[in-house]
Amino acid sequence: MSFNVFEQFPSEVQEKRRRLIPKIKVAKREGKRALLAYDTLFIDRHPVQQ
Repeated sequence: MSFNVFEQFPSEVQEKRRRLIPKIKVAKREGKRALLAYDTLFIDRHPVQQ
């Protein structure tokens, strides 16, 4: 048996996360560590301003 677990966020948070995804891709291409926590993007452990 297999299953997936997905987090559910309010629509405002989902939209904010969607806008941050391109920044995550750029950071990872540059060899940086990128993490999206709720609606905040962290690059190399520092929060990124929107």
